[in-house]
Amino acid sequence: MLVVPISTSDKYRTQEKYAKSPLFIRIDNGKIHGTALLQHVRAVDPTKRSDGEVVATLSQQEISSISTKVQQFF
Repeated sequence: MLVVPISTSDKYRTQEKYAKSPLFIRIDNGKIHGTALLQHVRAVDPTKRSDGEVVATLSQQEISSISTKVQQFF
Protein backbone atom coordinates (compact mmCIF):
# COMPACT_ATOMS: atom_id res chain seq x y z
CA MET A 1 0.00 0.00 0.00
CA LEU A 2 1.30 3.46 -0.84
CA VAL A 3 0.77 6.21 1.71
CA VAL A 4 1.25 9.97 1.56
CA PRO A 5 1.82 11.86 4.81
CA ILE A 6 -0.44 14.82 5.54
CA SER A 7 1.05 17.72 7.49
CA THR A 8 -0.94 20.25 9.51
CA SER A 9 1.92 22.77 9.54
CA ASP A 10 0.78 26.29 8.60
CA LYS A 11 3.87 26.87 6.45
CA TYR A 12 2.44 24.70 3.67
CA ARG A 13 -0.60 26.98 3.41
CA THR A 14 1.05 30.34 4.00
CA GLN A 15 4.41 30.21 2.20
CA GLU A 16 4.16 30.84 -1.53
CA LYS A 17 6.81 28.27 -2.52
CA TYR A 18 4.67 25.49 -1.04
CA ALA A 19 1.31 26.87 -2.18
CA LYS A 20 2.45 26.99 -5.83
CA SER A 21 4.30 23.66 -5.91
CA PRO A 22 2.49 20.62 -7.37
CA LEU A 23 4.16 18.48 -4.67
CA PHE A 24 1.93 19.94 -1.94
CA ILE A 25 -1.83 19.39 -2.20
CA ARG A 26 -4.23 21.00 0.26
CA ILE A 27 -6.63 18.51 1.86
CA ASP A 28 -9.71 19.78 3.68
CA ASN A 29 -12.17 16.93 3.98
CA GLY A 30 -14.12 16.04 7.12
CA LYS A 31 -11.57 14.85 9.68
CA ILE A 32 -8.63 15.31 7.30
CA HIS A 33 -7.16 18.84 7.28
CA GLY A 34 -3.66 19.63 6.09
CA THR A 35 -1.30 19.37 3.16
CA ALA A 36 -0.42 16.12 1.39
CA LEU A 37 3.37 15.91 1.02
CA LEU A 38 3.72 14.11 -2.31
CA GLN A 39 7.52 14.02 -2.22
CA HIS A 40 7.28 11.64 0.77
CA VAL A 41 5.29 8.74 -0.75
CA ARG A 42 6.04 5.51 1.13
CA ALA A 43 5.12 1.87 0.72
CA VAL A 44 3.90 0.19 3.91
CA ASP A 45 2.50 -3.18 4.92
CA PRO A 46 -0.95 -2.31 6.33
CA THR A 47 -0.99 -5.48 8.44
CA LYS A 48 2.09 -4.23 10.29
CA ARG A 49 1.49 -0.47 10.33
CA SER A 50 -2.26 -0.11 10.85
CA ASP A 51 -4.97 -1.28 13.19
CA GLY A 52 -7.29 -1.46 10.18
CA GLU A 53 -9.67 1.24 11.42
CA VAL A 54 -10.60 3.75 8.70
CA VAL A 55 -10.65 7.21 10.26
CA ALA A 56 -11.61 9.18 7.15
CA THR A 57 -11.55 8.90 3.37
CA LEU A 58 -10.72 11.24 0.51
CA SER A 59 -13.04 11.95 -2.40
CA GLN A 60 -12.40 10.26 -5.73
CA GLN A 61 -11.43 13.67 -7.15
CA GLU A 62 -8.80 14.19 -4.42
CA ILE A 63 -7.41 10.68 -4.91
CA SER A 64 -7.29 11.20 -8.68
CA SER A 65 -5.46 14.53 -8.30
CA ILE A 66 -2.86 13.00 -5.99
CA SER A 67 -2.45 9.94 -8.23
CA THR A 68 -1.95 12.04 -11.37
CA LYS A 69 0.72 14.20 -9.75
CA VAL A 70 2.58 11.29 -8.15
CA GLN A 71 2.67 9.35 -11.46
CA GLN A 72 4.70 12.16 -13.02
CA PHE A 73 7.64 11.18 -10.82
CA PHE A 74 7.66 7.42 -11.48
